[in-house]
Amino acid sequence: MEERNNEKMIMKSQHYSYKAKNILTPNGQEGTVSVRLITIEPTSKKMSDKEDSLASSPTQEKLEEKAENMEMSKVLSDQDVLKHTASLWKYNPVPQHEPEPYREFITESVTVGSCHIIAARVRGKKHKHEGTNCDDWFETRSIGDFIVIAVADGAGSKKFSRIGAKSACLGAMSFLEKALQDLAVQEKEMQADLAQAVTKRAFQQMVSQLAGIVQNAVIEARKNVVKAYQQRRGDENYKKVVGRDLELNDFASTFLLTIALPLEKTGELLVVNCQVGDGMTAALNTKASYEQIVTLIGNADSGTFSGETEFLTSNAICSKESLMNRTKVARKHFDVIMSMTDGVSDDYDPPGKEMLRLYTDLCINRVLDFPKLEKRCATLSSEARKKIREKTPQAQSYPTVSGEVSPKMVSIQYTRDFCELNKIDLREMWEKYQPYLGVMMQEMEQVQGKNAATRLKDWLDNYVIRGSFDDRTLVILQRGGN
Repeated sequence: MEERNNEKMIMKSQHYSYKAKNILTPNGQEGTVSVRLITIEPTSKKMSDKEDSLASSPTQEKLEEKAENMEMSKVLSDQDVLKHTASLWKYNPVPQHEPEPYREFITESVTVGSCHIIAARVRGKKHKHEGTNCDDWFETRSIGDFIVIAVADGAGSKKFSRIGAKSACLGAMSFLEKALQDLAVQEKEMQADLAQAVTKRAFQQMVSQLAGIVQNAVIEARKNVVKAYQQRRGDENYKKVVGRDLELNDFASTFLLTIALPLEKTGELLVVNCQVGDGMTAALNTKASYEQIVTLIGNADSGTFSGETEFLTSNAICSKESLMNRTKVARKHFDVIMSMTDGVSDDYDPPGKEMLRLYTDLCINRVLDFPKLEKRCATLSSEARKKIREKTPQAQSYPTVSGEVSPKMVSIQYTRDFCELNKIDLREMWEKYQPYLGVMMQEMEQVQGKNAATRLKDWLDNYVIRGSFDDRTLVILQRGGN
């Protein structure tokens, strides 16, 4: 909002003020902003210089009036502010005049044995408002018994970073399709070695081999980004967009690569991850004790300075040695893996247990199945269900940013709202209040009939958190039913 010099608003009504730090509003301004909701229509008049001088003098009457206004002022909740700001976002379509425009969203839903892969990528509110392309990309593959997930997020300040993100994913997959197929010829030996104790040499050698394959795949991803840059360098269509010839950094992107292998003998899941830049990959064992549920397989890889992220185009990402500290391996009874760009991970920060909140948000909004919880809720009496509903918050509804003349309102449930209403933390919610989550799930019946990937896309596109406006990509591997 623009401030007008020498102009004061005269109001006879109570007003509510809210101060927010580091929030980006739809007009693109960043910093500390005030949002005011006025209960009646204000009147305004231009004040003379004399009046303005008197008004600014610290008279006793003015101090008393200021104190009275401070008592009347109330701090708004995030939800109150979002009800006001959500409608300010505008929709502008993906620009078709630029080279290689990307679709508004992509989804994927695949079943491989007992594993279900659900994935979606949506254009962020800021990109919709400004009429620019989404910079995220993802790819998934089933190669033999391996499930492979690649997620990339192009640098927002680089015009063609989306091409770098997609090229990275495709380059890694092309390499892994051959490398993992070659490994499949020794499948029985591989399964036997990986089922041994982690202290055994056979296990360590096989894990080292898999880690090397993943690291080589990241290097191939970088090579494919370089190749994409070289193929387009000098092209006038790209020059027009950036006002110069292309540079490799115009294709800068983060990159998260994960391979998962179900182990037949132990029932565990072996996971190898290598990550360059921000974003998050987490593995969950939802049947474990609270402290053991979440394992972070990959997390934000910082650059040289605080607040800086690393990109695949960096000269530091050129060898296996540079990727060793960025590679993690885990073997547990995981039933969920989630790999995401920072458009999602930043909304569930700090990492660790917040990944459990993400998981419960996905469940109560019926993105993920939780059949055991639903069966448990089915046994509740009508009286018990009624008492539970009294302790569950209503879903929040905000207008979707879709370009429709009359945007529809979309309802979303939030685990955090439930915890705040009942004054409990995430641990207490998980250990004592799961039936309540089941009732919240049943309130979201309108999403039934859509496939899981569409439900994920709708959730990603419409959940609302203050300060969240980036592209969002989330790929989920879920084993069986929970």
